[in-house]
Amino acid sequence: MIVWMFSFLVLISFASAEIGKVSKILGASDAYIIRNSEKIKLTQDTKIEQDDELYTQESVLLIYLYPSIQISLSKKTQLNFSESVIKDFSKTEKAFSVIEFIKGMVRIQVTTDSEVGVDQKIQANGVSFAIRGTEFEISDLNGEIDLDVIEGQVEVSSPYVQTFVPEIVNPNEGFSFNKKEKKFRRRKFLMKFNSHPGFADRRELLKKWKKRKVKKLGRRSRKRP
Repeated sequence: MIVWMFSFLVLISFASAEIGKVSKILGASDAYIIRNSEKIKLTQDTKIEQDDELYTQESVLLIYLYPSIQISLSKKTQLNFSESVIKDFSKTEKAFSVIEFIKGMVRIQVTTDSEVGVDQKIQANGVSFAIRGTEFEISDLNGEIDLDVIEGQVEVSSPYVQTFVPEIVNPNEGFSFNKKEKKFRRRKFLMKFNSHPGFADRRELLKKWKKRKVKKLGRRSRKRP
């Protein structure tokens, strides 16, 4: 369970604003988002906003979600970016993101350091994955939602499965949720996203984000009398 304390915080909400962008498109140029009932074709650097629903069709995409999340989407994948909030503590930032995984296959990399913290949650048809600083794949195949952890840890929960302690999946471990039977099971680690285009260097990603923050703070200070 992820709990956020809002007392004495400067809160930056990206509702109805840019929360990320398209970094790369491979294959057919048929990916699109639905935003306020409007269909928008995706191109390189297209801005992603909260509540956008994304469809890859026959494309493979790489998405950069602020401040330091990279999402690689396989063909025939559908996601909804339901929540994205960044809280600014002046010297540090905390980001909270919720993505609804509807179908297909994704690989996600979440990067953190002493100045940038990220709590990422994936919701997927009866099961939730809570992540802090990791890399993993989620796929929906053969009636099961599969999780394969490459790096870090993922906490798995479901309102249909009652356990005394959280289900923790470690690196090089596989895990599945059976949608019909509403059951968990441990399984062999098996990455499936063979067309994954590769992530940008995570250190460079953090550097670019921090430079963006410095520029933003500089603009604010110049506006003060």
